[in-house]
Amino acid sequence: MLKRTIAVLLVGGVVLGAAGPVQSKKTSDASYRPERVAKEPQWGGTDSPLRPGASLGGYCTFNFVYFEPGTKTKAPRAYIGTAAHCTDKLGEVVENPGLGPVGKVVYDSDLVKSTVDFSLIELDPAIVSQTNPQVLGWEGPVGVVDIETIAMGDQLDIYGYGLLVGETEPTRPRYGYLFSWSQDEYQADMPAVNGDSGAPLIHHATGTAFGIISRYGLAVPPSTDMGPMMPWILQELRKAGFEKIQLAVVK
Repeated sequence: MLKRTIAVLLVGGVVLGAAGPVQSKKTSDASYRPERVAKEPQWGGTDSPLRPGASLGGYCTFNFVYFEPGTKTKAPRAYIGTAAHCTDKLGEVVENPGLGPVGKVVYDSDLVKSTVDFSLIELDPAIVSQTNPQVLGWEGPVGVVDIETIAMGDQLDIYGYGLLVGETEPTRPRYGYLFSWSQDEYQADMPAVNGDSGAPLIHHATGTAFGIISRYGLAVPPSTDMGPMMPWILQELRKAGFEKIQLAVVK
């Protein structure tokens, strides 16, 4: 796919992205003394401007919303994701065209030489109330996909800002069909192109978070799209130190 302003080079079906530090050092919230521990951030309503499928501007799309539960000494932390080839370095400020800066990159899979192609952005506290986990144009996610329940030909739903197909609201919600998969990645035939990088995929039949758009399917046999599935994304994040991270779901 593309970075925000330049084309991404694909070699053997793998996105060549910029390497950067994996994650930032986390500190306690010294002023956080709740009478009752908040396990999950206080999200905004479904009219919130920052939701899965929102634009980064340029050639990328945000995927799902994530969080780490609060404790007696720390407030819950809120995150949103995109593709690793959409960001450049640790601490990079990421923006949404309507909101301006929304947070900073705290994980980029390129640094740890992981092929998951995932970048995690920690949201600024002031942005959390303008954020909601429901995917634009679709319902869900209600959870993480169970790989044991999927089948070839399953419908996959996307909302993204692909060139031409994602330039107007009526064509941003689209769908395609599952072609093949492993424990880590999927192949699908669907109308996802440059600009949809990082976009969320919903497994239509179950409403679960299936994965994200990463790159064109240059494997054999070829398909239009390939990318990481949600269980692998969460696994890689936990390996990198985000042990308690969870997908934020629609309730």
